[in-house]
Amino acid sequence: MLKVTLHIGSLKDRSLNNQLAVIDIAYQVKTALATYLVAMTLRHGGEQAPALVSNYPRWSASLWDLVARALARVLYQADQAPASDKPDRRCAYATRICATIERATADDRGVILGTAEIAQTTGQRGTYTAVFKADLQEERVASFDYGCKRLNPADLLLRAICWSLYGTDQLGAMPKLILPPAMKMDGVERFHLEALTEPAKTGFKRYLARQFPTANPEPLPKAEDYVHFLMHG
Repeated sequence: MLKVTLHIGSLKDRSLNNQLAVIDIAYQVKTALATYLVAMTLRHGGEQAPALVSNYPRWSASLWDLVARALARVLYQADQAPASDKPDRRCAYATRICATIERATADDRGVILGTAEIAQTTGQRGTYTAVFKADLQEERVASFDYGCKRLNPADLLLRAICWSLYGTDQLGAMPKLILPPAMKMDGVERFHLEALTEPAKTGFKRYLARQFPTANPEPLPKAEDYVHFLMHG
């Protein structure tokens, strides 16, 4: 399960006292095209109705892309968020908020997989800069305008992710499942490991290291091992 927490202030100052929202993202169906159950609790809004993100290709994109699609589903009950309002000098705003993505399983808790900091430009109401980091992905920075009559920090996080990944306030197309071309060698389907792109490439290498801890990754691993990784890894 992934746990996303949203806080007032900077990453180093986050605590339960300044927590604004918690978003839990858990598998309902774990397969190559997974279905995720999303639950969110807002500090001043209580528990929101749960939602589903369906047919999401595992190991295909930044974790922040999955978080954004989860937020769209739980906030708007849709696969796409509506266009956001244009800010004006009376709009509600946040000076600085931050967010983390943590992995939470029975055996592995509190491992941070992604961070975000969103800060309003000094003296410019409704103008923000966001910095996103995620496991296996390069840092992304975006500057954007955002404003509304009543601030919803979860929606601000959604828009910041969209600007950082897609250059707009809305989600881009669903990521494609990463499937490298395979070839049969001595009766076995294999593929070139370097044909994979991130995050699948490093994710698959880590999976192989867990499965075969004493062996170096083969340059031409079995296609069936990659399929098992997509389904269960």
